[in-house]
Amino acid sequence: MQTVRKGRVSLVESATDEIRGQIVNGIWPVGSRIPPESALSETLGVSRASVREAVRSLVHSGLLEPRQGDGTFVISDDDSAVALRRRLERAELSHVTQVRQGLDVVAARQAAKYRTDAQLAGIEAALGRRKAALAAHDSEAFTAADAEFHILVAEASANPVLADIYRSLSAALREELRRAACLDTADAAPTDPHSRLTDAIRAQDPQGAVDAAVLLLAGHVRDLALPLDD
Repeated sequence: MQTVRKGRVSLVESATDEIRGQIVNGIWPVGSRIPPESALSETLGVSRASVREAVRSLVHSGLLEPRQGDGTFVISDDDSAVALRRRLERAELSHVTQVRQGLDVVAARQAAKYRTDAQLAGIEAALGRRKAALAAHDSEAFTAADAEFHILVAEASANPVLADIYRSLSAALREELRRAACLDTADAAPTDPHSRLTDAIRAQDPQGAVDAAVLLLAGHVRDLALPLDD
């Protein structure tokens, strides 16, 4: 890490940029603990007060998280992903569902075209966990497995932008699934759209995957009592 440059940019802003750079460049990956305040102060060549303000700024932006008695940890390496996640947390479920109506169809079609065997295995495993949670009537496990299923389909699309957006949607998606009471209306039969979607992805059938995704979304819209777009 280079010593902070002094000039028109304030020491706090420079320290913030230096620390952010270490996070974004993977020097301090997500899950790692950053050096203590005293070490950062010495490395950056600024006061501990400046370091403290820089860390506080990055905590506010969602990249860092202080843990009492354990230090400060990296929880994200992307400011824009944090901003999107926070925006989605405030979004109305009807708006999240409308976004999904576009994303799910694209993800399904692309996953059927480009999925790998390993990605297919992950999707099948998530579907299995969803069915097991349904049989046990375990709402939390069901919601987690259902959300994971959709994220894995997006990740199999060979479109990293789509996968990143869907991962950011994760919290909103879980809330949507809880709100829709999907556990109460879910079906474990082979005709369930989740099973049909998995079958189409396995067969590398893009149109079959799109048809299954449309049916699946229609079910969510019905359960949430939302208007279905034409």
